[in-house]
Amino acid sequence: MISSAEVVIDSDPCFGACDIPVHLFGISDVIIQIGHTRMPSIGAIPKMYFANILVDIDPVYVVRQALPMLRGTVGLVTTAQHIHHISSIVSFLEGEGINAIYSRGDMRLDSPAQLLGCDYSAGLDIEDRVDMFLYVGDGDFHPIGLAVLSERPLVCANPMNGTVRKIDSLRDVIMKQRLVAIERAMQAKTFGVLVSSKLGQRRRTVAEKLLASIKAAGRSAALIQTNIVTPELIGSYGFDAFASTVCPRVAIDDYARYPKPILTPVEAEIAIGARPFSDFRFDQILAEQ
Repeated sequence: MISSAEVVIDSDPCFGACDIPVHLFGISDVIIQIGHTRMPSIGAIPKMYFANILVDIDPVYVVRQALPMLRGTVGLVTTAQHIHHISSIVSFLEGEGINAIYSRGDMRLDSPAQLLGCDYSAGLDIEDRVDMFLYVGDGDFHPIGLAVLSERPLVCANPMNGTVRKIDSLRDVIMKQRLVAIERAMQAKTFGVLVSSKLGQRRRTVAEKLLASIKAAGRSAALIQTNIVTPELIGSYGFDAFASTVCPRVAIDDYARYPKPILTPVEAEIAIGARPFSDFRFDQILAEQ
């Protein structure tokens, strides 16, 4: 048993389980990341432990409020903070005569029914078996990608504030923003292709394929290796636009912060004419990547 320990608080931002603080490995005996669950696809990481924060609020009360909006077979999705309540939600819905199912998802997810801000496989794996989705959790960060990727309606039930709502209007706003970003990048002659050094975001193969596609389209492009993306850090490079293979949410959530268009891989392919507009999809980082 350790009687005492020196604790160091890492001041760098942590964006999720994908963000492994390798800079601490040489100075720490144990590293604890609070508020996230591990990514099995990354494998065991020496010294690294994940301490999830489970919310004690029983979400059944807000799921009850969502009943008038539910129909048919319902696909359940949630976040790591509410994952321990999935069984009770299923039992409640079945008691109300509603068939509720959930999926394991891919190997980036630690638990069934879990959504990440970059991985919606727990929902998409059962899309053809459900009539709609019910997201139990707070905020828009996790469900918005599923709302964009799936044609099924999605209802959000927030146990933290007791609200039940749809996010159709937010989805429409994001889609308009993405189309504007793509159109702005169509005239770009030079692209910076962003590659993350973060262990759980590293898509070097995707970046190299995208680099080749941009050059094949007659544009100029170069890879940019980065650990964090901000307008200040990439703004000095002088590219007309950026194609990002780092966290998909950089381009989506911070759209207004970047003076130059910053696109996901699929969006960049549309901008250079390598993919039609009709093939647009929300970017994900999946286990096979």
